[in-house]
Amino acid sequence: MKHYFENHKRTMKFYASTIILLLATTVNGMYNPKMRNNFGANHAILRLNTGYYSNAYQMSKPVNGESGLNNSSDYSMLSNMRLGLEAMIMVNNRGNFSESVSRNRPIFLQMKAQYDGLDKNTLVTAGYAHGLECKASFLFFGQVKGYLSIGAAALMNNDPTIPANERTTDVGARLGYNVYNRTSALQFDTYVFKDKVLVTTQAYKKLGENVLINAGVSRNQPSIGFSAMIGSCRVGATTQYSKNNFQSGVNLTVNF
Repeated sequence: MKHYFENHKRTMKFYASTIILLLATTVNGMYNPKMRNNFGANHAILRLNTGYYSNAYQMSKPVNGESGLNNSSDYSMLSNMRLGLEAMIMVNNRGNFSESVSRNRPIFLQMKAQYDGLDKNTLVTAGYAHGLECKASFLFFGQVKGYLSIGAAALMNNDPTIPANERTTDVGARLGYNVYNRTSALQFDTYVFKDKVLVTTQAYKKLGENVLINAGVSRNQPSIGFSAMIGSCRVGATTQYSKNNFQSGVNLTVNF
């Protein structure tokens, strides 16, 4: 009889351990931080984005000597690169960060700097971001988490063929909207200046646990690509149409 009860206890322990493991796996899947780290916010977050592009196919002959990518005597590796740095710091921190707070939603100071070697300019913005409501929803996405942001923007001309004293700086405003859920994400930024509007928006859809496909526009240029999430990093490949060329590129986003 004693032997029976010992075997029974071992069996019950095995089933209890199995149930706990399954619950832990389920909870980890539900609250997997990869989507939040790549598309959401935290107490403080720093994002570094790099991209390198080259011509893949030329649709038509160059206009006025332009080839789509830089080929002048001032060419450098940076001429084919896009570099971005974003920082967000929560200012109403009470010790516990949550994107699902119905009252006292998180507020962030937000700063961005983006260097574009393809268009020879640098875009700098500063403003604030506000967390969405607890049960916010978005068209085609369903219930989402994320933040709305607004701020001032400055677009500085970096063209080396133009004398420094003749380079212009346009001042304007920025409106952004970043949302995500377990399977999808949307990043939207609109920059409004006196004589131009720049729109960057990308919709992401999961194809697997860590692989996403994305499509949208990057600074008014259509683009499509895919990426893989590796912890708090995302590595991807992108194809875009710009200046009569299809350009292919690789991207790396690191979230600290």
